[in-house]
Amino acid sequence: MSGQRNGKHTGISPSGDPGAWIREAFWVGFGVMTSVMALLVGTRFLTHMMSTGEYGRLALAVSLAALAVQIFGEPIGKTAVRFMRIGRRPECRAGFCSGWTFSFLKAAAWIFLLGLAGITTQSFLSRFSAMAYGMLTCVFAVFLVFNRVALALEDAARKRRFRGMMQGGFEAGRFLLAIMLIVLLAAPEAVTVLIGFVLAAALAAGGHILYFRRLFRPVRDDVVSGSNRRVHEMDIRSMRAFQLPLIVSNGGIWVVMMADRWTLICFGGAGDVGGYSAVYQLAFIPMLVAGNFLILFLEPILYQVTGINQRNASSFQVLRVNHYAALGIAIISFIGAIVLFFGHSTLGRIFLGAEFRVYSWLFPWLILAGGSFAASQQLLLKLSCDMRTGLLAKVWGVTALVALSAYMAGAFFWQVKGVVAAVVGVNLCLLLFSLCIAAGKNRTMVLLKDFANESPASLKHPRARHGVSPDERTGEARG
Repeated sequence: MSGQRNGKHTGISPSGDPGAWIREAFWVGFGVMTSVMALLVGTRFLTHMMSTGEYGRLALAVSLAALAVQIFGEPIGKTAVRFMRIGRRPECRAGFCSGWTFSFLKAAAWIFLLGLAGITTQSFLSRFSAMAYGMLTCVFAVFLVFNRVALALEDAARKRRFRGMMQGGFEAGRFLLAIMLIVLLAAPEAVTVLIGFVLAAALAAGGHILYFRRLFRPVRDDVVSGSNRRVHEMDIRSMRAFQLPLIVSNGGIWVVMMADRWTLICFGGAGDVGGYSAVYQLAFIPMLVAGNFLILFLEPILYQVTGINQRNASSFQVLRVNHYAALGIAIISFIGAIVLFFGHSTLGRIFLGAEFRVYSWLFPWLILAGGSFAASQQLLLKLSCDMRTGLLAKVWGVTALVALSAYMAGAFFWQVKGVVAAVVGVNLCLLLFSLCIAAGKNRTMVLLKDFANESPASLKHPRARHGVSPDERTGEARG
């Protein structure tokens, strides 16, 4: 799968060294596995120390921070990964860096503005004290967005070792600091845990900033002037055109992943949200993290090999590996659901506090839903690689509307059981639809093109199709 021709590397391996893939996979896996272990151990301690009500408040705050990451962090990060190949060219570095920096600052401003509006609204409702809770949620969200963009930049630059250590260190550190603060302050409350999460996120952001000073040092000497200014402006426009549909699609992803908790708080109670969220973290999230491992590993490689010519043997090889991985995740989730259908009570005794074990029956269903969601994300990566983020936004937008309607109906009539049934049904349908896209059959793709309302110009013009102009691709080939 890798090789050299006329002194230049060809193929999809990161370098001429066959072990480079193994080293990259190890460090990506290190970050992912450390995160999963921290999640399992941290959830066990927090569910032992906190009540279901306080854990429910914490889950709602984390879901809001996750919304900020999905709407702001993921689009900026994916854009950075997609355009890193062009952005590392000397004449495009300043435009590339200013593009994602401006996007992050605008995202931070929106987070604080919306957070202030939410705090004001909550103060009128007087459900609970909102000032400290709301401000900590906003600060945590800003740090999470920055760290997500930072991890994406390190992925795009293929700095896997530092990236893996930072991901694993943050996940372990946030639970460790939260548990330490609960013990020291004797306050097992959501606000106390959020303080620990914010401190860990701030430390991680500081580490990323120190590393960026070395990684992007050459950019400081770039001077944008004369004939180069048009190239910079053109790159920024391309990045924004790629990024904007991702905001819609990632907002839809958040609805599919997080809106279930908000429907429960509306039609149930904080206790149900806490119990459901604890099992969700232990069942749905690990399956999602396993899928993210493959996306984090394959996405930068796939974008690099499709940067010059989208239809080459190397890109088809990586897409084939990606499809096999998605099917593997789906099969494992089905097997895991069958096993845990009979053994969920044992798993609940191991990983859940006593007050949360009554919700252990959720394990098999949420593992099935999580595996279906992770496999769907893996398969839909094909649309991002084809620069068809507009179609991706419509797919996730429709899915989000269906999911929200199903969650509200389920929570209204049957509370937790109804929400779980809706979550499983929505994710299984999403998996089937993603399999149709991945199959790539002519009739399916014609229907998708009609759904996306793609114009003939967008299909013919190379810049609209691939996000770069012919001159830029020529420059890539020379580079």
